[in-house]
Amino acid sequence: MLKNVRLNNYKSHKNTQLNFDNSRLHALVGKNSAGKTSVLQALYNLCKLANSEFSQIFKKDQSPSFITTIGEENMSVLASGFWTQEESQYSWGVLYTFSKENYGGWLPSLAWKIDEKEITGEGWEHFSGWDNSLIKSPRLIHDYLNYAVYLKLVAGNLGKAAYSDEITPKVETDGSFLLAPTLDFLRDEAPEKFELIEEKLSRIVPNVRRIGIRRAKVPVSRQRFIQADGKRIFYEETQEMTGQEVILDMNTGERIPAHAISEGTILTLGLLTVLMNPSQPNLVLLDDVEQGLHPKAQRELMTVFKEIIADNPNLQIIFSTHSPYIVDELVPSQVHILNNSNSGFTVAKRLDEHPDVEWAKQTLTTGEFWDAEGEEWVVEGEVSD
Repeated sequence: MLKNVRLNNYKSHKNTQLNFDNSRLHALVGKNSAGKTSVLQALYNLCKLANSEFSQIFKKDQSPSFITTIGEENMSVLASGFWTQEESQYSWGVLYTFSKENYGGWLPSLAWKIDEKEITGEGWEHFSGWDNSLIKSPRLIHDYLNYAVYLKLVAGNLGKAAYSDEITPKVETDGSFLLAPTLDFLRDEAPEKFELIEEKLSRIVPNVRRIGIRRAKVPVSRQRFIQADGKRIFYEETQEMTGQEVILDMNTGERIPAHAISEGTILTLGLLTVLMNPSQPNLVLLDDVEQGLHPKAQRELMTVFKEIIADNPNLQIIFSTHSPYIVDELVPSQVHILNNSNSGFTVAKRLDEHPDVEWAKQTLTTGEFWDAEGEEWVVEGEVSD
């Protein structure tokens, strides 16, 4: 389980530390551009290093020149946690950094450590260079980070008919194209999971009666090449394949295609499909978890989250939200408030660090407390950088 994350010079995070309680369900709240999504992205980049080299992950819009705080010449993301294995608990830590070279380029480095007690400042293994990753890290670290997902789902992507030639298809970060094939796979190979998805979706959105999948024509583009004068010339070829499309039986009608369903319903279905997959992730990072959902549905979604976590002792969910109805279903130690100092840098505190938290717990719900106090208290007394 992830216990701490520290961002140094990562976008607006000059020096941000988050400490997670043992609930395995954590909310990031705050104004727009306060740095909530950056926390999720920094963690996901770390997790991607479990199977990919620096050179594959940090390119284009993820180049260190774009994610390092403007004017700084180094950046780091440190995560630490623990893992229980055969009745023993091990602490682990992983760190990735970027430092600017004299010639203007960037040098990445990676470090990790495992300890039977708490992670300390000694005994880290260090590696530098763009060809490094966590593939050769201790299995305990690799296996934890390998099963992590970051979701910023888009309803329009989830609702499309899709084709997959993967044996075990899965929903991508933005929901691109694979909801229908994934549900089709679960219906055949893990019917009990499919039924749970259906049951939980109908609780969150009571108008849903049944989830179905039907065959549909899908245009599929593939890259081809021809050989000419010893050179390969690449081109795209589009073929029409037989794929699948999600349909729903609703109180208002039967066999309604997913693209005609409300945004909140299809986003919730995509999220449940990820969470209830037999190859369930250890860490789920969610952006704007309440999109398109009625306040009552938001509360029920949190109840479902708690049930799924209770049934899966290795699962941890970290999400961003702007909804007091979502926050209402948490306790103050699960809520991390982010705000910007006068100099524009992110400052983060847990809601249970508020000086009036004990009074508030007797008088207000967690959402009411956050709504009443806002985020300004987080930066009170902060010295401008």
